[in-house]
Amino acid sequence: MKPDIFMHDFERTDWADAHYSVIGRALTFASRFEGLCKALNVLIGIKENRGILDSEEEVANFVNNLHKQRLIQHVTSIARDDSELQMILNKGRLARNEIAHEIASGLDRCIDLLEKKYIEDLIKRLRALIIDLAEADRVVSFIISVVTNEPLPTRDFLTEYPHYVEQWVMERDK
Repeated sequence: MKPDIFMHDFERTDWADAHYSVIGRALTFASRFEGLCKALNVLIGIKENRGILDSEEEVANFVNNLHKQRLIQHVTSIARDDSELQMILNKGRLARNEIAHEIASGLDRCIDLLEKKYIEDLIKRLRALIIDLAEADRVVSFIISVVTNEPLPTRDFLTEYPHYVEQWVMERDK
């Protein structure tokens, strides 16, 4: 006997796997953005207060405080009074949050069993979120490159970066 409350359709299809892969790559990129914001906040904190490194206790307090912060606090700390930067990073933060906490909320059964319209709308929404997230990631990645004296990307690469990310996340043909 298979009670209805249990999931029982375990068949995998190429179509479903392709869509699950899109969601997985979106989650990966959302995690990347959050990690980069935390890393940049650390870099800024150390550059502004080199005394942080003077004692193990100060380092421990600094790290402990950073771990307690939510993404919005990292974004606010990075953007400061720059309203344009704040807007870009906040759009990325909101996109990350929706991807991490809401995008899969309706996927409570095998994706093959859901209405095609639902999946089409989900993919369309995910595409818009990824673009917002990629634009914010581009800014954070660029700032980290500048702060750490890493080689800077070309203008063409920076311009196309959100498109590259979108293609990578949304690819379903392979």
